[in-house]
Amino acid sequence: MLKDTHTAEIEAIRSRYADQRSAVLPLLYIAQDTYGYLSRDVIREVADILSMPYTDVFEVVSFYTLFYERPVGKWVIQVCDDVPCCYLGAEEVIAVIKQQLDISEEQITQDGMFTLQRVKCLAACDRAPVVQANLEYIYNVTPERVDTMLRELRARVESGEALSISGHAAEDYEFTANGTMRLIERRLGDIPGSATSGVQRREAHKINTQVQQSVAPEPAQAVAEQRIAAESPVAPSPDRSSAGAHPDLDNEDGSATPAHAAQQDAPRAEGESA
Repeated sequence: MLKDTHTAEIEAIRSRYADQRSAVLPLLYIAQDTYGYLSRDVIREVADILSMPYTDVFEVVSFYTLFYERPVGKWVIQVCDDVPCCYLGAEEVIAVIKQQLDISEEQITQDGMFTLQRVKCLAACDRAPVVQANLEYIYNVTPERVDTMLRELRARVESGEALSISGHAAEDYEFTANGTMRLIERRLGDIPGSATSGVQRREAHKINTQVQQSVAPEPAQAVAEQRIAAESPVAPSPDRSSAGAHPDLDNEDGSATPAHAAQQDAPRAEGESA
C-alpha cells in the first residue's frame, strides 16, 4: 500500500496544496512508478488517499497519455513519427526495433523489458530521428544505432538501477562519432555544479527522495505561506495594506496609496441637488 511505503513523501506532497485534490497528478506518478501501471485498484487507492471519487481520478488517468492503464515494459520506448523524423528515417528505426524485439506497437517483449509506442512531435526536430525511453531523450537514432540503444537500456536494468516509468530525473543522450551512447551534460552558465554527470544527478534524486521520506512535513498552511512569500515579487507591507497598494513617494510618511484611485462622482447637472 502506498500509504505504508511512501507515507512521508505523500504527506509532503499533500502539504503543498490547500485543496488536496490538486495532489492527484504527483500521487499518480508515484503509484505508477511503484506498481508499473495504474490498474483500477491502484486508481481506487489514490482516490482513497485523497478522499476523491474514483471516477474523478479515473478521468485524470484516462485523459493523460503518460499514465498507463495496462502493463508496460520496464522501458517504454516512444519513437517520434512526425514529418521531420520520418524524413530522416523514423520509419526505418521503428522497423528495426520491431524486428529486434519481435513486437509491434503497444506490445511488451516476452521478458517484460520493452514496450514500443509511436508518438507525435517530441519537440527536438533539429536532432531527428528522436526516441524517448521513459521520457529520456535519445537523439539522432538511426537504424544502425538501434542495437546499441537497446543493449544500453537493457544493461541499465541488469545493473539494478531503479527506473522511473514516469520519467523522474530523466536525462538526454546522444551518439558519439564511434557509435556509442553518452549522456549530455548541461552547463547552466557559471552556476557551480551545473555540469554534474547523469549518475550524480540520479543519486542526488534518490537522496532527496529519501530525505523527503524521513523528514516530517510542515503544516500545509505554513508551507503555503512560505511558498507565497518566496514567489511574491513584492514583500507584504507592515500595515497589511490591501493588494495593489504601494508606498506613495509624495507622502512624507510613506503611507500606502491604492494603485487605482477611487472613482470620482459623475458631474452633476446645473441645479441638481447632491
